[in-house]
Amino acid sequence: MTDKKARIYAVVNRKGGVGKTTTAVTLGHGLAKMIEGKGHVLLVDLDPQGNVTTSLGLAANGKDMANVLTGDVPVEQAILSADRSSQGGPSRPNLWVLPASDALADAKLSLVTSAALSSVMDQFGGRSAPAVPTNQLLQTHLAKAVATFDFVILDCPPSLDMLGTAVYHFADEAIVPVKVDYLGVGGTARHTQDIIAAQARGIDIRVGIIVPTFVRAREILARQMMQALIESYGKSRVAVPIPQSVVIEQAPAAGGLTLFEYAGDSIPAKAYWRLVEKVYNG
Repeated sequence: MTDKKARIYAVVNRKGGVGKTTTAVTLGHGLAKMIEGKGHVLLVDLDPQGNVTTSLGLAANGKDMANVLTGDVPVEQAILSADRSSQGGPSRPNLWVLPASDALADAKLSLVTSAALSSVMDQFGGRSAPAVPTNQLLQTHLAKAVATFDFVILDCPPSLDMLGTAVYHFADEAIVPVKVDYLGVGGTARHTQDIIAAQARGIDIRVGIIVPTFVRAREILARQMMQALIESYGKSRVAVPIPQSVVIEQAPAAGGLTLFEYAGDSIPAKAYWRLVEKVYNG
């Protein structure tokens, strides 16, 4: 196991539709722009839908997160370059992606089965190939990536299931996008309790940044929910709100562009850049 190098951030929220993939991709690209010529950034897709790859206009090469977690493929063989300049697309020389596909769902089932079988065999004195503990899956299989990259950003699905504890063991901080409505804020409070409980069990992860998304600043409810987030988490942990805007949806549809490439001078892009600076400055 190599010495750790990367700063690892998990973009998480058990509630869907809050902008996790947009936040992960935009943050990853922003950090890559920030450290271009000085380091590299890896986006890790943990969602079987594989939206990170699609959002960046990339095509998977047949090897992805499922193959890495089962140990069939070393991580360095599954990682894709996000640089599309040789095909006339955007230049992203230091941004990389570990893609996912629907095969990840089957891989997780296989890993759970293997762990259960190994446990049963141990209890009865039998022999079986030792299974990697589920909470150590990411640390074990992504160790080489952690030693190579400067930032690793995990795009997590709403349901982490058996990968939940693996993410909490692996990541340094959680970045939590929150759709600023009553249900979104309430759901986030419940989700962050899971992270606090993980800390209590000795797992070294903390809620780093709350990212308000889909914000309509003129609405009274939005202002009330923003105030509730600040009161719950403290002003220093709540990022500049990301306004609701059609350009956020249009960017990936415009040939797989990030928000910074599609509408770099837009208000949402400027708000996300503030998030990039906040993460980079630690």
